[in-house]
Amino acid sequence: MIKNNGDKSFIKETVLSYKPDFNLEILETGVDKFQITECKSGDFILKTGEICKRIFMAESSVTRCYFTNKNGEEKTIWLEPKKTVITDYESFSTQNASNCDICCYEDSLIYSIDRENLMALYAQYHDWAIYGLLVMEEHYVNLLKIKNLLTFNSAAENYDFLESYFKYYLDVVPLKHLASWLNISAVHLSRIRKERIKLKGN
Repeated sequence: MIKNNGDKSFIKETVLSYKPDFNLEILETGVDKFQITECKSGDFILKTGEICKRIFMAESSVTRCYFTNKNGEEKTIWLEPKKTVITDYESFSTQNASNCDICCYEDSLIYSIDRENLMALYAQYHDWAIYGLLVMEEHYVNLLKIKNLLTFNSAAENYDFLESYFKYYLDVVPLKHLASWLNISAVHLSRIRKERIKLKGN
């Protein structure tokens, strides 16, 4: 459901978190291009086969990007905390059909801007172009950092990383989705979790 009267101060705060010195008049020009929609728990922001035409910000939900392999198994690509800029960057950049699904775990307002308007802002305003570059850099650096960490650490170390930096995920994200992200079995993750809870109880 589109909410035309939503509070767009959230967009300003999120953009300024990437670029605090953003010209406020130019920022306002771009903010007016954003659309606000409601997303319920389990709703999809993007589905496989669709062309991604927007970038999104979920105000109050963890989001998940995943694909389904040839065996019908869902594989988590990334999990992002609320208030993060999200999209399928490959589909968004190439305008080819997406190979992944992006969904919300919690009810949330979704703030988004379409590619055409965003490209126009990039072309017209240096601040918006720099903002776009900063968003892309952060996404890929974080993606690579977490992938390397999860690849070279043990399963127990990966769980400790999750508990230290993304503890909220343990309350919101189903265990099988977390296990897929950590690249271990759900049974193994459940065993580690029980061991950690037991240790804390002693």
